[in-house]
Amino acid sequence: MPQQNLLIFGASTRAAAFSAIRAGLRPKCADLFADADLRARCPVQRLAADDYPRRFLDLIQREVAAPWMYTGGLENWSKLVAKMEQQRSLWGNGMPVLMRARSPWFVADILRRADLPYLEVQRPGEERPCARRWLVKLLEGTGGRGIDFWDGKQVGRRRVYLQRYVPGEPHAAVYLGDGRCARFLGLARQLVGESWLHAPSFHYCGSVGPVAIAPLPQAALEQLGNVLTEGCGLRGLFGVDGIVHAGTFWPVEINPRYPASVEVLEYATGLAALDLHRSVFESDTRPASKPRPSREVVGKAISFARDGLTFPADGPWSANLRSPIPVEEMPRFADVPQPGETLQAGRPVLTYFARGRSAEDCVGELRQTAAELQGWLYRRGR
Repeated sequence: MPQQNLLIFGASTRAAAFSAIRAGLRPKCADLFADADLRARCPVQRLAADDYPRRFLDLIQREVAAPWMYTGGLENWSKLVAKMEQQRSLWGNGMPVLMRARSPWFVADILRRADLPYLEVQRPGEERPCARRWLVKLLEGTGGRGIDFWDGKQVGRRRVYLQRYVPGEPHAAVYLGDGRCARFLGLARQLVGESWLHAPSFHYCGSVGPVAIAPLPQAALEQLGNVLTEGCGLRGLFGVDGIVHAGTFWPVEINPRYPASVEVLEYATGLAALDLHRSVFESDTRPASKPRPSREVVGKAISFARDGLTFPADGPWSANLRSPIPVEEMPRFADVPQPGETLQAGRPVLTYFARGRSAEDCVGELRQTAAELQGWLYRRGR
């Protein structure tokens, strides 16, 4: 049987494309980076920043017969998603679902009515209890962009909202929804705004998983996924970012598309995430594999540029590019820029992975690699 084509669009598509290959699919991608390791595996077209994301509407009219899906960022362009969905079959959530899942007020109300933990949200200008601390967040934000503590001042004309701040450790729960109920796939600890990765405050910069939260029962996370799936109509892979505080998972937002934490669960457990995703939208398919229990934890970290730099022609990532390993195996490096590419300070540079017996061991390995990378990126050749 010939492999099925799949078009993948988003700000970055490498992780989803590799998941698709592991599921026996043949991805064709378009994103902002067209990283070297992605180019080595499948066709990819790079978009200029000024063309993102509107040019996707032209690219989706390619002659190749294939369904399509989107990755992070495109969930904030629900009208564009609706236009693209008119062109070919979407493996993902369309405009009505996105309007619900990306509304902080709608989501908070679903959770409140289900008597589940939720964080209060406010519109700028509404009366606020002064004793609480609030975050100001972009309505179209992604990856932590535009988040800061609210200082009590006017926020201007930006499309923002306020969300009650809860201290704790950021995590992400990963689910597979069918529009009515959800299957809980795993929990990952998130790396956010880490100084050792030179990530801006509140910016997502990695995942470590699978992890467990004692004494939080899995049943609570399963109930959360079911409530949100039924309330929003979510289908396919999705994630819920949250803060763990005093043994409670406080949902922060829904990512109604392929979530960034999926691939650490795949490498740790053998989960074929895109195989599961496809089964929701293709009625004649069934998932080919089930995740295995894992005694190891897998982590990935995204290194951000400390200063502006020209990406080196050679480094510890080069071996992966010269002799690509099977996609079922965890690479050491991913999302590798083209040699000689100019990267501005604050921009993601590349992704790297590690294994450990615990989340703490895994983070320790990631931190060590981060320190070594600084030598390759900033001191080599000087």
